[in-house]
Amino acid sequence: MSELLIAMNLAYNTMIKARARYELAQQGPRCSLPAPCEAVRLWHALASAWLLQSDKRFWVGIHSPAYPQGLLALKDPPLILFGDGRLDLLTTRSIAIVGSRSATRTGLGNAQGFGKAFAQARWVVVSGLAEGIDGAAHAGALQAQGGTIAVLGCGPDEVYPKHHAALKRQIIEQGGLVLSEYPPGTAPQAGFFPRRNRIIAGLADALLVVEAAMRSGSLITARVASELGRPVGAIPGSIHSSQSKGCHDMIKKGALLTETAQELMEEAQACLPEFKHACVLQEDDSDCHTEMTCTMDTGALQDEELGRVLQCLGHDPVHTDTLAQQLGLDSEDTLAVLTELELLGLVLAESGNRWVRANGVF
Repeated sequence: MSELLIAMNLAYNTMIKARARYELAQQGPRCSLPAPCEAVRLWHALASAWLLQSDKRFWVGIHSPAYPQGLLALKDPPLILFGDGRLDLLTTRSIAIVGSRSATRTGLGNAQGFGKAFAQARWVVVSGLAEGIDGAAHAGALQAQGGTIAVLGCGPDEVYPKHHAALKRQIIEQGGLVLSEYPPGTAPQAGFFPRRNRIIAGLADALLVVEAAMRSGSLITARVASELGRPVGAIPGSIHSSQSKGCHDMIKKGALLTETAQELMEEAQACLPEFKHACVLQEDDSDCHTEMTCTMDTGALQDEELGRVLQCLGHDPVHTDTLAQQLGLDSEDTLAVLTELELLGLVLAESGNRWVRANGVF
């Protein structure tokens, strides 16, 4: 039998209790197992065909030297991984960014900003390619021409959500990595995504939660990372936002209150394994350590009315009508000024005709 078929047969036949699965895997890839069934042979055929379609595609078994060492600390490490992209990113220092699928505009801006800042500093950004925070984090890393790993809850040839197909393709083409423990041909299923989260936690050297409700799956990912001894940070938000309550609860329980990317990078660097190295950027990185800022100097605004409106806005969402009343302006005029400020990148539109200031330093 081929090495791939043996590895897939091992994974298929050890889908039992986590500890028993791991102990069986430790006996070696050629331990006594039943002959591959038809399901395994079908998966093997699909995987073999998929691997041959690109020289960027690979598979890694738990006994391979290329297997990510961080995953071995998991109670239930994946026995096989399928990848499309840069294999070397598995041994590159990395920070995971996770959070809500129903993120606010502020949350999306934070995820993209922190993703870009981490990537500029040569840290790989790990996330799950999901709606919301995940997608924004990957986009930020790509914007900086940095490395990013998308861990899927489906086969490496699938994508969820479907409209992230272009983002997935860009990750691969721009020197990132798409990774999955599920073989090609495996459709996304609800139960796969919580299992995917443990891989995100295991791969990363630190983890940042951008936005999360109290019952968010991101909190489970953070808990796994904490149990593995990884630094965990959380970005505080508005006390009125349900999407910030999970982060606030984490901070109360000891997570690092994270205001800048540098804070979490310093925590991660302090406990970085010796074999981890900095990510090689895809283009010139001469300015990779420049600080990202959003200029909000109202004195620089040409129109006095723009400055007045901006001064009244904070980081809690405010409805247009409420803002108009505070300023003594007509609602339509206020909306026109807000739209101009949005075009300048100084404010963000939230749902329900509400507005907040754009993000500051990452």
